Amino acid sequence: MHKLSNKYIYFEEINPGLIQGIGSGLRILDVGCGYGALGEALKAKGNIVFGVDISKKAIAEAKERLDFATVGDTTDYDSLPSEIKKEPFDLIILADVIEHVYDPKTLLENLQPLLTDDGDLLISIPNIANWQSRLKLLFGQWNYTVSGIMDRSHIRFFTLSTTKKLLKAAGFEPMKINCTPYFTRAFAIILRNILFPKSRDVTPTDPTALLKSGMYKIYLRFVYPIESFVAHIWKRLFAYQFIVRAKKIGKK
Repeated sequence: MHKLSNKYIYFEEINPGLIQGIGSGLRILDVGCGYGALGEALKAKGNIVFGVDISKKAIAEAKERLDFATVGDTTDYDSLPSEIKKEPFDLIILADVIEHVYDPKTLLENLQPLLTDDGDLLISIPNIANWQSRLKLLFGQWNYTVSGIMDRSHIRFFTLSTTKKLLKAAGFEPMKINCTPYFTRAFAIILRNILFPKSRDVTPTDPTALLKSGMYKIYLRFVYPIESFVAHIWKRLFAYQFIVRAKKIGKK
């Protein structure tokens, strides 16, 4: 698993579309848990949350927030600690992970024995076929950025169709597909540089700054619901990410 050579340059963020619908009393594995913000929110809902990430810096923070957190590479099943492998999970989450991995099929296959037979796999994955990418490519532009869909550490790119194909090839059946809207987010790099100029191309001086931002809270409360409604009308064009809940093939 690869995230810009182990340099963690991301602000903490809790995807509203990812966390909604997750109940309580679950044993959860957060693959690519980062600093642990998502897992901490899930713990607050009454779940047991384990985290694994390749970044030592991120895991140092996650250990203070999750029930268990470890540095690890989920593409190498044998290297995972016994704490992760000894008891299957009810829910496994991969939030913005698959696009960073050279062999995503192997990663997903490695998760099969870590998930209960009736458990859920929940992934979020960028949509390269969004309206902005299509428009830029029309004019010959393919430029990497510090974060977002064209994040310079992304080594795989997916559409809705190829996301479904990948899951099925790895033994999972997509059950429900939602999305994160791509309207305000299309200008995320510009907004990041304006709001957090010291974190333009480097690890944020305060990873929690986005979650604490008043403007971000206003966006989530008033703008995001409208954007989300519109994006769901035409996911293939207006989705920033696809959020897919899947089960092992043959399980309902």
